[in-house]
This record gives sequence, structure tokens and C-alpha cells, in this order.
Amino acid sequence: MDYIKILREDNDLSDLLCDVCDIEILPEFKIPQDEDGHITYNISGKTFAMAGSGSEYILLEDGSIGYWGSEGECGRIADNLDEFFEFMINCPYWLDYLCEEEYINKQELGAFAEEIFEEYEENAQEVAFDLREAQQELAKRLGIEIKSDVAELLLRFYHCTKREPRFILTYTENDGSTHSSTGSLFDR
Repeated sequence: MDYIKILREDNDLSDLLCDVCDIEILPEFKIPQDEDGHITYNISGKTFAMAGSGSEYILLEDGSIGYWGSEGECGRIADNLDEFFEFMINCPYWLDYLCEEEYINKQELGAFAEEIFEEYEENAQEVAFDLREAQQELAKRLGIEIKSDVAELLLRFYHCTKREPRFILTYTENDGSTHSSTGSLFDR
């Protein structure tokens, strides 16, 4: 399914995605952030979405999805767009799942993920927003299944962040020195 096209054509649905997942689909693809020529990436791609922080989601040339964080994080997060949207809708606060020791035990990972979601759900209720209902509406309209246990999705995400080649950025300082990311979001 062409989720990007659907979201670009349906503003209400796009707004719902932003409310639930903090993802804004851009009206067109753009060149990834390069900080005035200081940043280069080892895999080329096109930015298709942004987070409220200014972070970018990049469709890489191999069809996988990369993430560039406004704090310099960089890495692959999904093997394709279908897996990206399934992951984002089921785990909308995915940056909070970047605790590698939680990935040792699948059952504990599921409980950890549910704890995080419930915390965000409580926070959303304080501003009269029903996060779970909005998540379910978003999933229904995009034809994505909400998982009762997201451990399998998180394990797929974890393995995607570790696979080679990693999605790496290199920052070049004005003096010519360089700093590269590890390409794993778990190394932040």
C-alpha cells in the first residue's frame, strides 16, 4: 500500500498520524538535512517525513527507512515503508524503546513496551486526548493491525538497526576533521 500517497491526499488522516506518532508527511520528497554541507550519509535517500523536533525519516535507496535525529542520531529503523508504518503506529513513542537491555527477554520486552504506552496514554488523557482510540482509528484507516503485544515488532526493529550496511552520517567540521555516527540508534 502506498501510505505516503494516501497520507498526502488525506489531510485529516495525516493530522491523525501527527497526533498519534509525531510524524508529519512532507508534501514532496526532499534532500535530507546536510547542515549546510557539513553532513554526508553513506547511503543516499529522500526525506519523506519529519518529527516535531526536526528529525527526519528518509527513504533510503535500498528501500529501507533511515532516521536522522536532530541531536545527531542516525540509523536504519525499518526494512521498508510497510514495516515502518506498522512499527510507528504500534510503537508511536519508539525513541523511548531504545533501551538495549530490554531486548534480552521477549516477554519482558512486551511488558516494557506496554508500560511506556500506558504512561503516554495517561499523559494524553490529561489534555483530553484518547491515545488508544486515536491509534486504533489511524490503524483502521490505514489497514494496519494493532498488535496486542509489540515484542515481535520491536525485535524486528532492533535487528534492522543492527544490520549491515548501517546507515551512517559523517559530520565534517570547518577545520576538515570528521565525526561519524555508529549507525545504530541503540548507541546514543
